[in-house]
Amino acid sequence: MLGIGLATIGLVVSGCSIRNISARAILSLTGHLRGRPDPWLEGTLRAAFAEFDRELALILQDRGPKRPSPPSSGS
Repeated sequence: MLGIGLATIGLVVSGCSIRNISARAILSLTGHLRGRPDPWLEGTLRAAFAEFDRELALILQDRGPKRPSPPSSGS
């Protein structure tokens, strides 16, 4: 606790805003200040997921639900 207090006093004396520092810490933890991923990695992942999506669509299309024929009326 003493270390946190001394760090806070040091930041205030140096002219840093505690509100600004805490806001930046929260934003970086939630991911809003995260940098963009490596373009090569992003492209590779997008291509892999697109291929997976195409294959899954084909599988699901083949396994579509078989609808039973409606019962014939007894007339």
